[in-house]
Amino acid sequence: MTQLPAHRLDPRMLRVWYVSDAVGVAIVAALAVVAWLVVRHLGGDVFWVYLVAGIIEAVCVLDLLISPRIEYATWRYDVTPTDVDLYHGVFVKKRVLVPLVRVQHVQTKQGPILRAHGLATVTVSTAGECFEIPGLAEDDASELRDRVAELARLAKEDV
Repeated sequence: MTQLPAHRLDPRMLRVWYVSDAVGVAIVAALAVVAWLVVRHLGGDVFWVYLVAGIIEAVCVLDLLISPRIEYATWRYDVTPTDVDLYHGVFVKKRVLVPLVRVQHVQTKQGPILRAHGLATVTVSTAGECFEIPGLAEDDASELRDRVAELARLAKEDV
């Protein structure tokens, strides 16, 4: 088996995943309150709302406590003169080699949570799919974007 890619995500990505998951838990809690209010207003049995909402919240909290660390530990990437090599996954491990000759464009993007942590995501697009490398420091993401774009240009010139 070939070696795994060497580069890892920025450690601040852990906080981003924790914050994102916490927002998800809060949204589920708000939806549970709305469901409780609707069922109570209609005169239904709120026990089922408590039960379902409790199970969903417990699963969300467990996901918040476990997934970010495992996801961070498995995420790796490399850029070679011919490919972008991505490896990630918690239960299903995914290894993708994106040939640079197939790359159509490369971009960086930031949402509000990534921006608040000084991180960005690099997206590599081909004709059929888009591949993301999340959680890179802003400067590293810009450098990687420029490097992939240049290598893709050179790969197309060689064809």
